[in-house]
Amino acid sequence: MYRMISFDLDGTLANTFPVILKSFHKTVQHFTGEQINDQQIFDTFGTNEQGMLRSLLPDVPLDTASDYFYDAYQQAHEDLRQPFPGIVDLLKDLTSHGIQVSLLTGKGQQGCDISLKMLGLTGYFKPILVGSPDRNVKTDNLKHLVATQQIAPADLAYVGDATSDIRASQAAGIHCFSAAWSPSVQLDALKAVNADIYESVAALREKLLG
Repeated sequence: MYRMISFDLDGTLANTFPVILKSFHKTVQHFTGEQINDQQIFDTFGTNEQGMLRSLLPDVPLDTASDYFYDAYQQAHEDLRQPFPGIVDLLKDLTSHGIQVSLLTGKGQQGCDISLKMLGLTGYFKPILVGSPDRNVKTDNLKHLVATQQIAPADLAYVGDATSDIRASQAAGIHCFSAAWSPSVQLDALKAVNADIYESVAALREKLLG
């Protein structure tokens, strides 16, 4: 049995992608008057919100863009106040079985805090590791978990919805369970690189806890 399960946030704990896209669309249009497409936003994924804003709005002071974005993100999140069905029970069950639950997300700290609060998930995860404005740091953060929590790589598993989560886990020597319950999941892409895929939270719970 694993000693720690670490979770991704976006697309794994909740369907936050519509919230993210709406917030970036609104922010970019506010500062430029232009409309961008979803793919232009997805192309900046890997860095946190500051890194994404830096790419999308290079001529706008980062503090100014960030303040506007996080206000828009908070407002957009009013339409999403629940995680995926079964997530809360899974987190509680893992904890009750003595398995530590951590969070490892590419989001920045402020975006992470807003999402956890709006989803009612504050207090479930320890530790929480967030992303960087400069690059994808999930592999580094997984290695950091192993080093700081005094666990072996075999004692830790990561749950994420993207192929990048699989690659980050493999690079850190960590097993990845692919979460395929989001409406936006790219199932064929996951199947191409991972055999351990779960299309419902209940199926993952059965795998982890029996």
